[in-house]
Amino acid sequence: MGQIIPINLGQYLSDVLDQIPSNVLLNKQITGCGATTLEINAPRHSIIIEPNVPVIRGKAEKHPHVLPVYEAISMEQVVAYLQKEGWRKIVTTPEGFGSKVRPALEKVWPNYQQDFFLLFDECEKIIQDVGYRGDIALPIDDFFAFSKKAMVSATPIIPSDPRFREQGFSVVKIQPTYDYKQHLNLCFTNNTVEVLDRFIAKHKEHICVFINSTDTILRIIERLHLEERSQVYCSEKSVKKLREKGYNRCYDILQDQFAEICFFTSRFYSAVDIELPYKPYVVILSEVIGAPFSAIDPATEVVQAIGRFRKGTASICHITNLAPKMVALSKADLTKRLESHEKVYQQIYALPAQNRNEFEAKKQALQGMKHKIYMTPQGKRNYFMWDNAFDDERIKAYYQTKENLKWAYSKAPFHVKTYTKQCDLTDAERFSLDSPSKSKTALWRDVIRAARKIYKKKGGQVTEEEMVKIIGEPYRDKIHSCFLISAKEIERLNYKESAIKKAVQQKEHLLRVKSELWDDVHRIFQQGKVETVAQINSTMKKLLDQHSIEPYGRVDKRYIELFFKIREGKRKGARCIQLLNKRRHPKQ
Repeated sequence: MGQIIPINLGQYLSDVLDQIPSNVLLNKQITGCGATTLEINAPRHSIIIEPNVPVIRGKAEKHPHVLPVYEAISMEQVVAYLQKEGWRKIVTTPEGFGSKVRPALEKVWPNYQQDFFLLFDECEKIIQDVGYRGDIALPIDDFFAFSKKAMVSATPIIPSDPRFREQGFSVVKIQPTYDYKQHLNLCFTNNTVEVLDRFIAKHKEHICVFINSTDTILRIIERLHLEERSQVYCSEKSVKKLREKGYNRCYDILQDQFAEICFFTSRFYSAVDIELPYKPYVVILSEVIGAPFSAIDPATEVVQAIGRFRKGTASICHITNLAPKMVALSKADLTKRLESHEKVYQQIYALPAQNRNEFEAKKQALQGMKHKIYMTPQGKRNYFMWDNAFDDERIKAYYQTKENLKWAYSKAPFHVKTYTKQCDLTDAERFSLDSPSKSKTALWRDVIRAARKIYKKKGGQVTEEEMVKIIGEPYRDKIHSCFLISAKEIERLNYKESAIKKAVQQKEHLLRVKSELWDDVHRIFQQGKVETVAQINSTMKKLLDQHSIEPYGRVDKRYIELFFKIREGKRKGARCIQLLNKRRHPKQ
């Protein structure tokens, strides 16, 4: 049973603790209560491992005596810092620890494992991020070699590595004496982008959106035309990727001036302090149909995202769709699978190699096994990768049903109100439309199918511009064609781009003719009468001449169709047209 330490409203960790104890997992429960500051000010040598560079830069700016270690800092600079006087305070990434900090310590400080306190901050990130960033767990063996050490987070996940138990780790829980839960609106929808668009239209600025997918962020920016109103904060690698795709307002460090709408990859910005002169409207967006990894844990990642804003928020909203067919294994089933694969892996690992050929064959066999990511180079279980696999399956299961996600929020520090907003176009339909591998014909069919569905749902009361807003700006031309020459005509033309373009141009030409022509046509031709095609076309040619209108191509039935609904047929062998209801001039 771990220790519980109460903390009052307005207090910091330094008010209830002199220093962080050794061999503990410190569950501080609230973000921004000063855990790393407590260690930075503690009268001892410290190494603090932070998950991301922006956090390290922020700590160094606030505490000038701290040495920040990341890619731009050399090992020689670490050595020079260690040779100075006073308490040494090093804040580093996990990668920086292995490549620069440890080698520097080994060079000038032989007893560093006894003399330094090692603190692993935001410790749940080791489990959550190790699946795509294996190096984050590299310092773990070093961590257990230090005599004084601890892990800390407001949202810890208890690791399964047996060394925690073997070294007598305990949990120290900081327990607020007040209601520290925040209010959050949980919105279930079948179209996350449309709901986000409505949110932006309502609030207009001071909006911060967390999404764990830069591809999804870029699609949203392009679809909602936010290029000049937005910024994206993400990793250096993602910045390069976005700029290669033509979006340049992306950064790996916080800018002095925020845009109206700022997008963040929440995993990358864990623990960074965002201090704004206003309280932002915060949106967590999970688009689990198109980007399954945008499913995030309410009890950890949502808490961390909200905790970035040190001066509070105006409102918090989590917009999400659901993926009922997304497969999520139970912990028992995943354990059986991993244990079976591990057994086979270890059998191959234990095979003796009598010569170089056998050694190479064994190496290739191990490298070819998917299970290798769950094993250490020494052939032992990588417990953090196992924990990561369990965590991924647990979170995926939340997004299978409303009930599952609401249950997950019941275990998180939020007061939750739940809403459901159904849209005319679903995320699944939107992703089908946006598929880059779709043929031109298939794309026409999907646009027409979506337009018909929306038209029917709205009882025919929908304008072309409303249809474009629902289906998307990239499909404006196709929607215009549907409204102008009809979906039925597009199907009759077998979705051929050239034929559709010609038909649209002809119709647009006809729509530009003067309203006086409408009056003359309706005066000469009578509703309900049957006329031969030859007589109609001959009369139409004369009327076009009288009004000084140059025909667009051949004068045929398309011209009379502008003025009347028609029914075609034959009478005494001649092609005839019955003139049905009159059409109004498009500008009337």
